[in-house]
Amino acid sequence: MTSSDDVLGFGWELHDDSRGSDKFYRLMVITGLTPLALGLHGSRGQEGQVGLAETCSTAEEALKKVVTKSREKERKGYEASREFTVFYVPSSLTGTASARDNARAIARHFGQYSAQTGTELAKASRIPGPAR
Repeated sequence: MTSSDDVLGFGWELHDDSRGSDKFYRLMVITGLTPLALGLHGSRGQEGQVGLAETCSTAEEALKKVVTKSREKERKGYEASREFTVFYVPSSLTGTASARDNARAIARHFGQYSAQTGTELAKASRIPGPAR
């Protein structure tokens, strides 16, 4: 369920299980007054580390940043494990000062929407914890 306090986001997830690896890279764009480009990476089933957390002047700029990171990872052999997913996140999680701290909570919202809408593929990494 969305509310008037929710902010639109979209994202996708990549996975690499080659050469003994089992890791993901989650990429998200959060729109709103101050758009965010977010990327989390780590081993399958973990919350992940925040590798990208940048505020942008437009959603288009944020999208360019995550697409650049996505292409970099794809060149290294990462493949889609969650397809493009539109999701909503409470605006309380999207403040510029707390973007890095809230990236994992935002990712949980992304994961829930991905599971509900069928964009989660077989190799999708479990996203630990409930969305706040």
